Amino acid sequence: MGSHATTNNRYFLPNPQQAEDSFKHFQFKSGENHLQILAPSSSHVEIMFRYSGDQSLIQLLLLTDALRRQGANVIDLCIPYFPGARQDRVCNSGEPLSVKVYADLINQQHYQKVCVFDPHSDVVIALLNNVHVVKNHQFIKDVVNDIRSDFILVSPDAGSNKKIFELSSQLGGVPVVRADKIRDVRNGAIIDTEVFCENLSGKTAVIVDDICAGGRTFIELAKKLKAKNCEKIILAVSHYEGTANEERLAESGIDAVYTTDSLQNLVASKLLNVKNIWRFMPTQGEKQ
Repeated sequence: MGSHATTNNRYFLPNPQQAEDSFKHFQFKSGENHLQILAPSSSHVEIMFRYSGDQSLIQLLLLTDALRRQGANVIDLCIPYFPGARQDRVCNSGEPLSVKVYADLINQQHYQKVCVFDPHSDVVIALLNNVHVVKNHQFIKDVVNDIRSDFILVSPDAGSNKKIFELSSQLGGVPVVRADKIRDVRNGAIIDTEVFCENLSGKTAVIVDDICAGGRTFIELAKKLKAKNCEKIILAVSHYEGTANEERLAESGIDAVYTTDSLQNLVASKLLNVKNIWRFMPTQGEKQ
């Protein structure tokens, strides 16, 4: 049995810390999900949805239908991490275009607004109807306020350059160091990382990216930054899968990892610093 709550017409899914006062969710033994709204909904509501596996998508669709049957004719969806975002192209014969499958499911619900946080690529933006992108600028501002030192921004690969130069402008023109992955042209495998700068002695580097999965990209990049005498390395990622080996991240020279709980209820550790994703998402009527 899951627990959920609503405040000012906001429905959080899932949110086990909250009292079960707005709706209840349960699952039949045969596997089907079901839910029941316990309090009347207004005509305009927001669903604050954290993806936590494909089962949670079914819960989202059920909640959306139930709210409409209760009289909600305008529904906004906040979905910070959009599933399938890294599967935004078909690389091999026989594969689906996963991100489009997820986007089609969301589009079929006809939400008035779909808010996503720092999506992996422009493909997500192109596929979603009524999409509003929340950029990572306030998240990174929070991070640099925490570290309280002069810093440079590091772009981990060519695909991140556009976003990081915009971020630099928002931060008052902070210097940017570019990096790139060197791939084996025969199979596309990453074989090395190149950092385009000279000596970084005494510098604090803030590596900025949208997601950390296994962490290999950041481990190899941190080693190269350390080889250029970088004094301190901070990794700031909007979404964190929780599959990276924290010990290996630390051994590579990364001093701290900052992220949000967009994917799961992460537990902070000596290395990991976690910020509440809902602090960065808009409420009804706010402009992006």
